[in-house]
Amino acid sequence: MTDQHDHHAPSLPGWTSEVAASLRSGLIEGRIPGRVVRVDRGEADVATGGDDVMRCRTSTAAKDVVAGDWVAIDPAAERVDAIAPRRTAFVRRAARGAHRPQTLAANADMVAAVHALQPGFSPRRLERELVIIHESGATPIVVLTKADLVDSVERDAAVESATAVSLGAAVVAVNNRDGTGIDTLRALLRPGATLALIGASGVGKSTIVNRLAGRELMREGEIRAGDSKGRHTTTAARLLTLDGDLLLLDTPGVRALALWESWDGLAATFADIESLAERCRFPDCLHDDEPGCAVVAATADASLPTERLDSWRKLRDEMGELDAVLTERDRRPNRSRPR
Repeated sequence: MTDQHDHHAPSLPGWTSEVAASLRSGLIEGRIPGRVVRVDRGEADVATGGDDVMRCRTSTAAKDVVAGDWVAIDPAAERVDAIAPRRTAFVRRAARGAHRPQTLAANADMVAAVHALQPGFSPRRLERELVIIHESGATPIVVLTKADLVDSVERDAAVESATAVSLGAAVVAVNNRDGTGIDTLRALLRPGATLALIGASGVGKSTIVNRLAGRELMREGEIRAGDSKGRHTTTAARLLTLDGDLLLLDTPGVRALALWESWDGLAATFADIESLAERCRFPDCLHDDEPGCAVVAATADASLPTERLDSWRKLRDEMGELDAVLTERDRRPNRSRPR
């Protein structure tokens, strides 16, 4: 990498020698490194050093750029020319039933699944999020917000439930009103690391950002009367640099998270079922109604909750259906258009 490139590198958010190595081959003469802080309507805001942020067009080679990406840009043309290989990528199936992937954020070291305790915590949605987080390669964290809206019994029950399905991931309950729990969350974060926040609209992600920043960086949605839900405030993923060398990727709230090719993530999220499966009579046991199934036996003696196996089956079937569609699509012959 030339001196010009190194001149920009040290003050970029999250810059490391590994990032430098991954970008070096793509930095041809006249290109400089940058990190994408926001993408909107085909244009990217790219941090290029210090407080400098450049608005860039995306080239054909970099049309799929997302917040968190490391990129090579042409400053003269104000264009993103290349995307560095992603260390991690949070990918879901695209919305509206499309059979293609959609990357929401890239290069996060940790991903926090944010859930509001009011109007109610859903272990099943958390399991789905954990599948995608594990598949991304990032470390999962679970954050339960709005602890001030429930009593201690309900809060502790939700923490216990989240802990049971997250299998070792840190679980933190946060009081949105007074900030209790934020210090516990902050202690989990490594300086220079990137934390992505995911969750449904109105669960309190912007509140978490502001609490970690110690000031209002993100506008917080007011609480709607009647259902205790916050209003949606984030419209595009944004990479934020906070004091203490902490980087936050705040993502828009999503109503549904359909899985995209996440078999490894499924196995990691349901490691308890994977462990039980080693004792099944048949190595290809599907844990439905096969004889000698150790997983089904565990639900019979209550050592494995039935709803957890049901959740695993639902996600497995969703992945199987996707695999079938993609396999059939790959088998179709390429037909030229009629003249």
